[in-house]
Amino acid sequence: MTAAIMCGGKGSRMRGFGNIEKPLLKLNGKTMVELVIDSLLQSKNFTKIVAATSSNGPNTKSYLLSNLSDKVDIIQTEGLGYSNDISIVLNTLRPATAFVVTADLPLLTLKDVNRIVLNSKREHPCTCVVSEKRYVTDIGINPSIMLSIGSRQYCYSGISIIDSSKACSGAKIDEHYLIMNQKGVAVNVNTRSDFEIAEMLMSSSV
Repeated sequence: MTAAIMCGGKGSRMRGFGNIEKPLLKLNGKTMVELVIDSLLQSKNFTKIVAATSSNGPNTKSYLLSNLSDKVDIIQTEGLGYSNDISIVLNTLRPATAFVVTADLPLLTLKDVNRIVLNSKREHPCTCVVSEKRYVTDIGINPSIMLSIGSRQYCYSGISIIDSSKACSGAKIDEHYLIMNQKGVAVNVNTRSDFEIAEMLMSSSV
């Protein structure tokens, strides 16, 4: 299995951090992208880790090449949106199964990663990790992408396990859902408020 970290977005909802690209924001002295990489490496589930960058984040690409090139390979995407970027990543990695994670999940833990891998089913071409909306909002995070399962609302975490051999460009594949109410998958940093919550939660757990 290959892990793919998506870090080519524009981060347009982040304000007040000057020109610092979102994956490079630091918590406890480490960038968010490095925190995600650390959890993936510790799990020992992956034969390779790649980072998907784009022209939206030139400093992120430079940081990864200068500091983490021994841990991750770079895939350059077009930066035209998440769907387009992930299509490029999956086509590049084909036919590997890809553990796709966004770079803005700084609280992701080794335990979270192992649980996701353990509970994914080989027969499912796409497993998406979701959290209950109430759990996410109770933490203080304002979710952006939601779905309904039965009568309940859930939030996408930004983590999926995808069989790239079955994910054809432009074709929709069936999603199966793994529900996890854990801070590591629920605290997706998209705004300054989200970052401050992540910072507080990380400090309280140290």
